[in-house]
Parts: sequence; C-alpha cells; structure tokens
Amino acid sequence: MALDRSYSEVMEAMSPKGNLRRFNLLDNDFDFSCRTIGGFMDGSSDEALDRRFYRKSEGADVLPWSYFGDLSSSDGEILKKMVAASEGKCNILLYGAPGTGKTSFARSLARELGRTSYEIAQGDEDGKNMKAEARMIGIRMCNEQENSAESLMIIDEADELLRGNSGGFNPFGFGFGFGGGRSTEKGVTNTILDEMKVPAIWISNAPPAVMDESVRRRFDYSICFEQLNNAQRVAIWRNIVAKHGIEDLIPESKIEDYAAKYETSAGGISTVLENVKRMKPSPEKAEELIATLMKPHCKLMGVKDSNRFLPAKDYSLEGLNIKGKVALDKVVAAVGNYLDSAYNDGAMDKPRMNLLMFGPPGTGKTEFVKYLGKALGRKVLVVKGSDILGMYVGESEQNIARAFRRAEAEKAILFFDEVDGLLQDRSNARANWEVTQVNELLQQMENFNGVMVAATNFCRNLDPATMRRFTFKLEFGYLDDAGKNLFFERMFKTTLTDEEKAELEAVRNLAPGDFRTVRQEMFYLGGEQSNHDLIAALKEECSLKKDGDASSKIGF
Repeated sequence: MALDRSYSEVMEAMSPKGNLRRFNLLDNDFDFSCRTIGGFMDGSSDEALDRRFYRKSEGADVLPWSYFGDLSSSDGEILKKMVAASEGKCNILLYGAPGTGKTSFARSLARELGRTSYEIAQGDEDGKNMKAEARMIGIRMCNEQENSAESLMIIDEADELLRGNSGGFNPFGFGFGFGGGRSTEKGVTNTILDEMKVPAIWISNAPPAVMDESVRRRFDYSICFEQLNNAQRVAIWRNIVAKHGIEDLIPESKIEDYAAKYETSAGGISTVLENVKRMKPSPEKAEELIATLMKPHCKLMGVKDSNRFLPAKDYSLEGLNIKGKVALDKVVAAVGNYLDSAYNDGAMDKPRMNLLMFGPPGTGKTEFVKYLGKALGRKVLVVKGSDILGMYVGESEQNIARAFRRAEAEKAILFFDEVDGLLQDRSNARANWEVTQVNELLQQMENFNGVMVAATNFCRNLDPATMRRFTFKLEFGYLDDAGKNLFFERMFKTTLTDEEKAELEAVRNLAPGDFRTVRQEMFYLGGEQSNHDLIAALKEECSLKKDGDASSKIGF
C-alpha cells in the first residue's frame, strides 16, 4: 500500500518529539508502530517492546555445541572468530531445508559466544502473523537498543524479508511504499544489512537464487544446511533419546535402524520421541509405537521409506542378457574392490567408479542397482530428473552438487535413473542452463569419491563426453532363449515341455519386467493358469512395445 508520506515525516512521527502527532493513515500497523515506538522512546508507554517486536531467547531449548559435530568444529569456529572480531556489524546467513537445525545452531552459537540472543518476533500477542514491515521494525529496534558487544540477533523465517515483494510494500518497516517496487525494496533491504550494529543471523528455508545478488553478497558468511544424512540422523536420535531418558525404550542397537529407515528431519524425530516419552509404552511395545507415529509423519512430509528399494526376493543375476566382455558378477566384485580402501592404495590413477546401464525398459537395470546395494551392504540414493531440475537460475546445478555431497556423506550408491534428461548432448542444447547442467554433472562425476550408477533407455542421446567418465558400460538386452526359459520357470514355478519352450522362444523382445508384470496379473486374477495362458500373456505384453529391436549400439 503506497501512502503519501515521506520518509522524514515517518521518522519524525516515530521520534519522541513527534510521538503525539497522529497521521490519518489507512495502515493500522503503521499507526500502531509509530505510537508504540514513540511511546517507548519518551517513556510514556509501559508496553514491553521485546514482547511485541523481539525478545530474548529465554526458555529456548539450547543444544550442546558438540551436538552439531563437524559443523561446530569447522564453520562454527570461523563464525566465533568472525563475530568476536566484528565490532558489531556481522551478517550471517543460514539457509537450506526446513528441520535441519538452523535455529538450534544459531541459539547454540550465541551461548558458545557468551552472548544474549534476541529473536525477532514472527507473531503478535494475539497469535497473528506479523507483517514483514512489522518484523523489520523489530530488527531496527533491536539494532538500536541492544549492546553490540554482548548480543546476537536471530532473524528466523527470514525468507520474505530477504526475498522482497513486488507489490509495493517497503520492508524497511513502516507499512507504506516509496514507489519503487522491487528495486526500491532491494535497496532498502541492502541498507538495513549495511547499517546493522548488532551481529545478526538470518535464517531462510528458501534457495539463495530467490535473493537478489546484491543482497547475497552483503552476508559476511553463509552456511547451507542440507538434508540430514544418515550419520547426522543417528546422532540426533542418540541425543534426543538421552535427553528424554528413554534408553530403556530405544536401545543403542535400534538407533541406527531407525535413522536409516526414517529419513525425516530433526524436528520430526523430536516430535515422535516426545510423544513416545509421554505415552510410556512398555519396552516390547516401543518399536511398534515408533512405527505407528513415524509412518503418518513421513507420509505427511513426503519422506520415502528407504527400505523399499530392495530387489525382489527371487532376484538373481542369472539369465540376464548383458552384452559385453564383463559379466555382472564380476562388475559387483569390481565395485567391492573399489570400496576396499586397501585395494585402492595401489591404484595408478585416482580411483573412480561410475557405471552406465543402458538398454530397453524392463531389462533389469533398476533391479541390478537394488541387488548391487544389497550385495555390498550400501544404501542406494535414487535421484531422478524431477529431483534435480529447479525453477531458478543455477538451482539445478546446486541440486546436482548436493546429491553427490549427500551420497558421499552417507557412503551410499548414487543412482541417477533416466539420466538422459540430465546428460543430454550439449550440441543440441537450446538454452544456456542445459549446458551448465551437463557441465556440473560431468565435473561431479569426475571428482566423486563414491559409486555412481546411471541408467537410460536412450543411450545415443547422451553427451559424448560422458562416456569416458564411466568405468563400466553395461548394455542390458532382451532375453535370449536360455534366459526366457530360466525366467519362465523361476518366476512361475513351473516347467516347460519342449513344445512350450519352442513357443516361448518364438516370442521376441521379452524382458525380465514382462515376467513380473504377468506374474502380478495372474496372481490377482487367481485360479490356475496353464503354461499356454502364461505364454499368451507374455506375447500380449511384447505386442504393446513400440520397437521390436534391441537398444542401439554405441561405440567406445
């Protein structure tokens, strides 16, 4: 809302001298702010501003500094030195996924520094959300009133304050516009960052790309809080269990299982365990209660059950049609050798283990990755194009780098499914971001200290530069006659007559996935099916395929 009042008039209205002066304004928040702040300055108001605009972090649950592990020993140490040497102005940005511990880290840092932390209010006493302009008033008030050598300001949920709004409101804090739209708002936000006197931690869940570059460069230091890896979740489970004194319900032996199974945030873990403590289950019922509480939480938060990415119970490498000189069992052994640090010591080159799997759909590529993870005792981190592509410039590249960092931290196999969408031939690119995305993925592949597997149905669409970065290139073809017979008898628990074998072998372009589809179909139909019925169903599956040939060859 643009109101016809100059900046100098507003500041005069907020001063002690102008306290009794009342503009006939349409913006009630502005009118209230002027009267309240003016009253505070001349002593005529008994209302405590630290309860309305900002407050001490009293009563907040502050975690031990050691709780943050590597974060406290690396980034935390430089932050302590930076704040101590700042003589006041020091803007720090903590950004990343919700529930990753940003606010807890800020509070713990304040205590580690021996400073009083003040948090800018997000809502008023009536439980209503504060507008951005009112929160900016709190920032200004805290900045003017508190001792810069003894305080640390925490501005949580700062997304909108840093992002700005093109609707004409002024985030400097006074509920009226200066007529400049987004550019003016950006300039005012920059002014606040430049004029800070109290060291401040700004906390945002939004990606950096939503902030203007001029805003980002004004932060003295920034930390990206990424999705928790397994080791971090183990530490969180262990600490919260100890905090609530429920070791008898959740023994150490169970903590790693829970951390691996429920890939949720620290806040989710804390909420569930608080309820477990209150409900006081018997030790033998604790695991059932945790599952009962965790499953709806994970569903609500869109958290996948990592235990689902496992091969079928009757999965076997036998019968697959892998075209090339290296059999799958030898590839599994080679990956195991790569993971053996002692084996790697004698390597002539920097060790790298990237696998490319290509071939028609249903030929066993994804099942092989599941098998590989189970055989080597490694979690498989699945990444698809939809997980990577972002709406902001540079966001996709950041997501690619984040996926590699997470896989390396968790010692997981990184699996890019349908990678052709991410590694398309750069010569066909129509936009600059398509090129930079491929460049980023190639660079990460080159330097990744872990196992990466990529799968595609359209190998010829990949950028030529990708091929030399794959240690093994595995072509999964349609089943040969021996494979058809083996899969039929293993999947359907039956034997074939010579006549039935001939009929099955005449079916072209059969893939392992076709057998699973038919098995599921027959299971739900119920009743007895003859071998002839099963072969007829397989023929129908193949008739629906667009092409009748194996995947195109590529040269190495």
